[in-house]
Amino acid sequence: VRQTESKAPSYLQDEDGFARLIDDWGDRLLRLCTLYLGDVHLAEDAVQETLLKAWRNADRFRGGGSEITWITRIAINVCKGYLRSPWKRRREPADIMDQLPAPAAGLRDDTLPKAIMRRSRPYRDVILLRYYQQLKAREIAQLLHIPLSTVTVRLSRARQQLRDELKGWYYD
Repeated sequence: VRQTESKAPSYLQDEDGFARLIDDWGDRLLRLCTLYLGDVHLAEDAVQETLLKAWRNADRFRGGGSEITWITRIAINVCKGYLRSPWKRRREPADIMDQLPAPAAGLRDDTLPKAIMRRSRPYRDVILLRYYQQLKAREIAQLLHIPLSTVTVRLSRARQQLRDELKGWYYD
């Protein structure tokens, strides 16, 4: 068995690495996990578990993709595990939009996020990863283990669905 060298960022290998992970990725992962799980409190747990796994397993990062792709994949796997748990299936679903952290200034119009959350899982996932996590289509394909062409088709269809549903809402 040939061992490959870890390409983990050096800060993941020092004592302050966990704090840096929280600073760099905490808010971004919290948004993703909240939207994925539909519960801000469960999302906080998922983010904490994700960051711990990333820090503890930094030596397994091979650099085949970007660091955010690797950490986002861990977060998605953690969220999927939470969704499969018997505890989660027995809970009453809460309105996810009411649990999202409020923006720093002013009122927010949650029409678009609510419309996104009404999409089926395949379309919702690609929209969240592309526009909320700012991942490229190639990175989304790696994360979801699907062909690049599937990502682009899903993005196109999801945008068309949103365009049809939100016609006239924002500059037509």
